[in-house]
Amino acid sequence: MINFKFNRTMQAAILAMVTLSIIYLSVQSMRANSWYFSARNTVQHMTADPADYSRLSDAKHAIALATQLEPSHPHYWQLSAHINMLTINAFKDSTEATQANNMQIYKEAEQALLKSVELRQSWAETWIALAQVVSYQEGASERVYEYIQQAKSVGPNKLSVHLGIIQLALINWPNLSPKFKALYIAELNLAVKHGYHFFEVFNLAKQVNRLPTLCLSLQFGNAFEDVRVAHLYKVHCK
Repeated sequence: MINFKFNRTMQAAILAMVTLSIIYLSVQSMRANSWYFSARNTVQHMTADPADYSRLSDAKHAIALATQLEPSHPHYWQLSAHINMLTINAFKDSTEATQANNMQIYKEAEQALLKSVELRQSWAETWIALAQVVSYQEGASERVYEYIQQAKSVGPNKLSVHLGIIQLALINWPNLSPKFKALYIAELNLAVKHGYHFFEVFNLAKQVNRLPTLCLSLQFGNAFEDVRVAHLYKVHCK
């Protein structure tokens, strides 16, 4: 009888501990989620008004708390990397943005994205973001090419993947290897199959000051016949 009562007491204690653990983890998750949305909403505000970076430190603080409270959430690490990149954009014309500081921020963004893909390998956009961040540090290196291949393996038909690779190639164009140039042409041919969405490529090229390179690429090939007669082509490729 004593053993029976002891077993029941132990079972009750274990159940209570499990219940408390679940409650604790749930509270932590809710707190992390709240901080994540605080950071995301701040970023969305800055996206709507790029000139307003006054709350960037608030977003960094919020996402840092989210990743501390729930480090197993890939979305949180993805946003953390994005906020790091916004930091570079915010101070690109400032003396605070030294090359050394930028490289440290790129490295932090890279580590955040590596954690994100470790937790969720099926999101192609994360692999592309990782390839881009690494390319800022190394150029169009073999490691960048491998990350691109990971993106293509999980999202072979995604326009975001095609456009991300195209922009990455344009950024590194002066030092691009023949292998990367062939990949760039292949992605242009895939992206054009997405109809009018393809014309986003002009904005991407404009952002990195590579419109002439893109326009030259589109002058040849049957795949771009409809593009060459389109209004946007004539506006950007005079």
